[in-house]
Amino acid sequence: MNLMTKFGIAAVMLAGTAGAAEAATTIVTPKATTWRVTTGTANSAKITGTEAHSGDGSLELKGDVSRFTYDGTSSFSSAIASLADVRSLTFDWRIAGDTVSALNPDYTPALRLNIKNGILQYGELIWEGVYNGVYGATTVPDTWYSTDSTAKFYFGRGNENGAKTLAEWTASMGTWDVVGISVGQGSSAGAGFHAFADNVTLATTRGSTTYNFEATANGAVPEPATWAMMILGMGAVGFAMRRRMKVSEANFTNKVRAIAAA
Repeated sequence: MNLMTKFGIAAVMLAGTAGAAEAATTIVTPKATTWRVTTGTANSAKITGTEAHSGDGSLELKGDVSRFTYDGTSSFSSAIASLADVRSLTFDWRIAGDTVSALNPDYTPALRLNIKNGILQYGELIWEGVYNGVYGATTVPDTWYSTDSTAKFYFGRGNENGAKTLAEWTASMGTWDVVGISVGQGSSAGAGFHAFADNVTLATTRGSTTYNFEATANGAVPEPATWAMMILGMGAVGFAMRRRMKVSEANFTNKVRAIAAA
């Protein structure tokens, strides 16, 4: 086995290890079919370049009661994951400076985990800023914020005061399945509501996937792990080439010495 082959195998093995340890990223563009508007008008939730974030785009939300939803099958019939395996659902959000909300000046987008228990029982675990202490002086318009695993969700409708972390919900609802994820404003936000969202990340015991909304397929910024693998690969190839040149030079020198000695 030559040196180049050895380095190639090593690079592949290291790349596989890095892939297992890092979160996977799925680029979602306006042409994607896995995400779609499920309530509201077609333009109430769409991927645009109005506020570029982690690339050249983000999800722009306008008006009242819209949902931009991922369910994998477009029917909520198949489980994406078991709720018992979910560790967190997070996203980046931004309130536009020109928003006019009928609920609160600091009204945020809502992040939902669509869940199902059996054939007929459906529900939602919902994150909203009002139940996570982000209203008031801590929230500045036209600024990106990120949620984390400590964020609180409430279940369904009329249970807003029962907000708990996903870890707490999974402990008591382990038999439920996750059948979708959605981002969008709630009811009564009003026609003047305007906000943005990006990097919706579902983390489970099997790893995590980040859905990065981009205006074009070329807009995504490579992850640190991707850069590391690229640098590693180029370094390995460069080292192998230098080693091969040294070996060739040594062979040439030995041949010259042999001819001179003959």
